[in-house]
Amino acid sequence: MHTIQYTIFSLLFILGLSLTSQTATAQGAWKVAKEKNGVKIETRFIEGWSIKEYRATVYIKTTLDKAVEAYRDPVKRKSFMARSIEVSNLKENSKNDIITYNLGNAPWPVADRDNITHSIFIKKGNQVKVTMKSLPNFIPEKDGIVRVPRTKGHWLFVDQGNGMVKVVQQSVADLGGSVPDWLVNSTIIEGPYDVLLALKGVLE
Repeated sequence: MHTIQYTIFSLLFILGLSLTSQTATAQGAWKVAKEKNGVKIETRFIEGWSIKEYRATVYIKTTLDKAVEAYRDPVKRKSFMARSIEVSNLKENSKNDIITYNLGNAPWPVADRDNITHSIFIKKGNQVKVTMKSLPNFIPEKDGIVRVPRTKGHWLFVDQGNGMVKVVQQSVADLGGSVPDWLVNSTIIEGPYDVLLALKGVLE
């Protein structure tokens, strides 16, 4: 795979994103795009977007608390987000309400992207769902870096009751700037695959 394609879409997943387009398509069923080393990536087209939304799933031998903490703690999160330059919590309203800054590295000539994400942790029974929403105006934009204007997605951590935790990450967003749709659709599975495989390695 061409390096620039691979890096762009590793970047997209790091920022918790996919890309928007003005072309509307009907929402389709999830289709398995890749399944390897315990990581499954599914994609689908959704209404209003010409590129694919992704859903990445992995089962990890760990505890629910450790899996959730890997997302909550910026140092731990950076350890499995290989292409993140910077990950930091800008504000912690509470343990379950944090605002995070994430700067992702992109190859020239694509500008680096940063994303400010408001994450809400909701525990219900044997699972924790982390909803994500962008706050693009929370801090001033930085020179030479494109601010992600809009994101929507979530992480889901589910205790399976057998020493395993199911981790699901699903997302769609507006990256800002312009990247061709063909490039998005040709490489969108690589970023989520690498990140969840790295998370599995960190936790196990």
